Amino acid sequence: MFKNSQVSGSLFKKFISDFFTASALSQFGRYLVTGFSSFGLEYLLLYVLTEYAGLWYIASNSIAFLVSFWFNFLLNRYWSFQSRYSFPKQLLSYGVLFVINLCISNMLLYIITDVFGVVYLISKVIVIAVITPWNFIIYKKIIYI
Repeated sequence: MFKNSQVSGSLFKKFISDFFTASALSQFGRYLVTGFSSFGLEYLLLYVLTEYAGLWYIASNSIAFLVSFWFNFLLNRYWSFQSRYSFPKQLLSYGVLFVINLCISNMLLYIITDVFGVVYLISKVIVIAVITPWNFIIYKKIIYI
């Protein structure tokens, strides 16, 4: 039992130490620039589709999320993570994560907005803050290897 604990501890330390190298911190900086750019695009589309096209904010969020999918995927692949791994495999992995994130995003957006009464534009910022951290880990360790 003690050995398993030591192995788990050393794996955890390695996992954490991978994120505190100069390269990883630089990569995280590029990821944040990409993320803020993607967020700006997504947020603007959410607003325009809801306020000017008259769509329900959940429908607007879904469309905005889909549009920012390609922008985010390509910029992360070629600039943030500088990946050379198989494009189709990455696209498939990213697509699976996209569907999961879209479902979680719409669910949280609805709960924060309709249940707690927060304006949908503020709710969107909260949702992005929840989703962003796990995306970096999944991108770095699974998708953009």
